[in-house]
Amino acid sequence: MNALLVLAVSAVALGGGAPLMLRRLRGLERWPTLTAWLWLAAPAGALAAVTLAGLLLLLPTRSLGVGVAELLRTCVMALRAALSTPHGSSASTMAGVLLLATVAGGIVLGGSTAGLRAWRAGCRHRELLALAGRPATGLAGVTELDHGRPFAYCLPGRPGPVVVSSAALRRLDAGQLAAVLAHERAHQASRHHRLLLLAQVLRVGFPWLPAARLARQAVARLVELAADDAAARVQGRRQVAAALAALGETPAPEAALGATVVSAAERASRLVAPRQHGGGLALLVGVLVLALPLAAQVIAVALPVARVAGTMICPLG
Repeated sequence: MNALLVLAVSAVALGGGAPLMLRRLRGLERWPTLTAWLWLAAPAGALAAVTLAGLLLLLPTRSLGVGVAELLRTCVMALRAALSTPHGSSASTMAGVLLLATVAGGIVLGGSTAGLRAWRAGCRHRELLALAGRPATGLAGVTELDHGRPFAYCLPGRPGPVVVSSAALRRLDAGQLAAVLAHERAHQASRHHRLLLLAQVLRVGFPWLPAARLARQAVARLVELAADDAAARVQGRRQVAAALAALGETPAPEAALGATVVSAAERASRLVAPRQHGGGLALLVGVLVLALPLAAQVIAVALPVARVAGTMICPLG
């Protein structure tokens, strides 16, 4: 089958179909961290297909000179024939350049914009904490912030501060406070800020890609559930649920990780509900939804190249 066609189908499947399937699969929340990576793999795989398509369209066919260059030209022509790519038209060359520029430009734009925003927000918030915060009594690495609403969040860093409001310290008992701190430290230990930053880079750089637009909210939700599960393994599920109920809806600044995309009531209900067995089928389907298009990309490009490599006209082996 034409390699470009396979790459196009793979890009559509990963960029548009995969997020729709992941949203419909029930039971994936049992593995929130793995599911977050599946959400990030969907747009990344779609962009890989676009990049490969651009490279195939840019395979040269004009004479490169004599000697080794002529041999390379013959080899490239054989690769083009094996890959069923169009031969040397200006339209295919322009299409290849456009595809590669789209991916490269999106990565540069998304990375610089999202990275700069995160860095500025972090600097501003650390300045605020230096002015208004104070070390919480008896709690190492915890900053207390005077505020009338109960909340807790953490900032990235090694180690980043965990911030707890004075109202939260008054409201939470010792066990609930330990559960809240375990949740925030689970965020830091698992580097959830990096997952969110990667999702934000994809969303900013590729707003035209459905998988990139949807991944940011999905990942933000899943890292909260992952931190809940990590805290529950240390403090118990009911203790974490009680802490969530005591805090209620938690405001979080731009630079911080906080429960802004999933309600405290929903998270508490998930923790106290009887653990559902199974769900393995949903995970298998989710993995296959991404693995099959990715495998198709590799096979569509690698097999024709392997057939040509090592022949007399293309001694790449």
